[in-house]
Amino acid sequence: MNRLDRYVFRSAVTAFLGTLLVLTAMIWVTQALRELDIMTTQGQTILAFILITALALPALILGLAPAALFMAVAQTLFRMNSDSEIVVASAAGISTWRFLRPLVILALLVAAGCAALSMELVPAAMRQFRYEITRVRADVVAFIAQPGRFTTLAQGMVFHVRERNANGVLGGIFINDARDPKQVNTYLAERGQVIDSAEGTFLVLEDGAIHRRTPGKADSNVVEFQRYAFDLSPFTNSGEPTVYRAPERPFADLWNPDPNDIVIRLEGKGRFTEELHRRLSLPLYVLAFFAIACAALAEPRTTREGRGLALAGTAPFIIFLQVASFGLVNQVRAEPALIPVVYLVPTLFILGAMVSLSGRFKPRMPEAMRIRIDRLAQRVVRATVN
Repeated sequence: MNRLDRYVFRSAVTAFLGTLLVLTAMIWVTQALRELDIMTTQGQTILAFILITALALPALILGLAPAALFMAVAQTLFRMNSDSEIVVASAAGISTWRFLRPLVILALLVAAGCAALSMELVPAAMRQFRYEITRVRADVVAFIAQPGRFTTLAQGMVFHVRERNANGVLGGIFINDARDPKQVNTYLAERGQVIDSAEGTFLVLEDGAIHRRTPGKADSNVVEFQRYAFDLSPFTNSGEPTVYRAPERPFADLWNPDPNDIVIRLEGKGRFTEELHRRLSLPLYVLAFFAIACAALAEPRTTREGRGLALAGTAPFIIFLQVASFGLVNQVRAEPALIPVVYLVPTLFILGAMVSLSGRFKPRMPEAMRIRIDRLAQRVVRATVN
């Protein structure tokens, strides 16, 4: 690339990375707050909280990259038109296609990056996120052994521990088991310890008593014990196999799915087909967003021409393309005949932008609408002057 290419490329890359960083950070914070219970109720550290929630970043980047590319290219071309840089380049004999070469390179790089993310990186991050969340929530010891706090392990099941020693022994244990509405059991013990065995996970209580009472009756039964094993196995997920959804599957599983897969048996093969074509078509939609920005703002415009109207005119195309990208792919699950349309729509947008840039076809605003906007702009100017 020559000096002009590097200048345009650097301007667009800076805008793209800045936009992508800001949007990703804003949405990541809102998503991370949904998993705040990892740290508040699961007894995890702030480092574990950050590492687990950071696994959602690849999916956020993938979802925001097309919009960030459109905004970056539109902002770069709008600024260069405002500063008459595109006009000067055109007067120097540089064609529109030649001027767009560094932006095309950027668009191809973003499309390739999105393809890599959607094919393997995002599904791998989602699988790891599922594993970490399951592992944390299956850590019964970290969950219940929070001294001084009443912890709800399940509906109607409340734990309280007075202290936890360095060797893992729990002191001052209180368990209220109201899962059965016909009988409420309250366990009190001086100490206890969580033990994993082949039969499951147990909390072995020592020197305590069980208070059994029936709601609506004043009497209760008290059973004292020296040792009592409280079964924690129903609250752990260690023995349950993890079933990954279609967005979490590797690309090879989607391309050649196992007919006996449990997800296929439950949801049908259409769910895998939908996810497969979502990933394959994504680069085309990235290029389509880029093409819309170029078609609207890449041509040289003087300072007297309305660049803002050209940018505003892209809104219907962007909305239609965004709705089509989600709606069409979702319909593929039930209507496989729509698969070619998924690829045809962004291809038509790209070809339409190329035709528009070639000068053979120029979409124009209706004359009546243009006159009304001009009159409104003149009123605003007069009101500002007065």
